[in-house]
Amino acid sequence: MTNGIAVRDIRTEAGAGVIEEIYREILHPSFGPDELDSLDTIVGALADSGSDAPWGLCAFDYETPVGCLLGYPYPHSGALLIGYVSVKPGLRGGGIGHVLMDAAERRWHADPNTTLVLAEVEDPRRHPVVGDIDPKRRAAFYARRGAQVVVGPYFQPRLDAEGKKRVHDLFLTVLSGSRDAITPENSVCAEQLADFLIEYFRDSGEGSDFPRVDDEEGNRLLAWYRDRETVALHPLADYARIEIPRMSG
Repeated sequence: MTNGIAVRDIRTEAGAGVIEEIYREILHPSFGPDELDSLDTIVGALADSGSDAPWGLCAFDYETPVGCLLGYPYPHSGALLIGYVSVKPGLRGGGIGHVLMDAAERRWHADPNTTLVLAEVEDPRRHPVVGDIDPKRRAAFYARRGAQVVVGPYFQPRLDAEGKKRVHDLFLTVLSGSRDAITPENSVCAEQLADFLIEYFRDSGEGSDFPRVDDEEGNRLLAWYRDRETVALHPLADYARIEIPRMSG
């Protein structure tokens, strides 16, 4: 049930104590250690008041935070990455996540500079259920939002903290796209994806020199997208039939 749920801007309507509660009670149980930024990183990102800075929305049940969504704009590529969408354990399946996504949609549709909206989704065929982390349930949520899988190789970059590793077997999905980003044949512009990958990876723990000469995997990833004009999209709801091509090299 979503009666009484209010969505607030985390940057302007939540103090440090609330952000820490959101991190501890909502984000930490919902993502693996290599997928979740540190609390300090998230607090620092949300403290940036620039127009291209990350932003966050939080769902409150009266004064209790029960869900959150974080958005990461990448202005050079015109992409917005929905980095985290999560609802407090015990309250999932009641529509809170969709309330957050509806609010996020209104925000990105109002921004003419956002031409492509993306999200990372664990491939349920490769990632098992671990505690409160259920890849099948997460994929079903994004599928109901109309997400389509980019039928190309992908992995999450290493986050900016000691000991973090790249995360493989993820789908890069498209939630929304302009006519310039999505073709009538239901493909996405490969050049825009390559530009997004460079921005995203350089802004992460990979560093501003990504891809380094000795980073074979990173160079192969970029080369795959640069070698074509478009990349096919396939409904996430039909993920069982998706075959992600392997990178050559």
